[in-house]
Amino acid sequence: MVISRYTPLNLLEIQAPRYKDRTVLVAIYKVKTANKIIFTKAKHLLGREYFLAGEKAKTYPKTTNGKLDCYAIPLDDLEVLEYKEDLE
Repeated sequence: MVISRYTPLNLLEIQAPRYKDRTVLVAIYKVKTANKIIFTKAKHLLGREYFLAGEKAKTYPKTTNGKLDCYAIPLDDLEVLEYKEDLE
């Protein structure tokens, strides 16, 4: 996903994906219209940023992480976030 640097994004910090089924659990209450996902503990994903649209997140199944209701998003469905330079 190529997006302007000036587009406001909701930051979602995820420790690591759930490796047994390559799923990212995102708390339902944290999802907004435009979301940037970063991973804080997964070494192979450090420094990468991913985009998640709120409407697309709502299409994924709901599950729980033991405490909170979450969307179960396949890791492969996350879009790599790239920024474009606005010259205007």
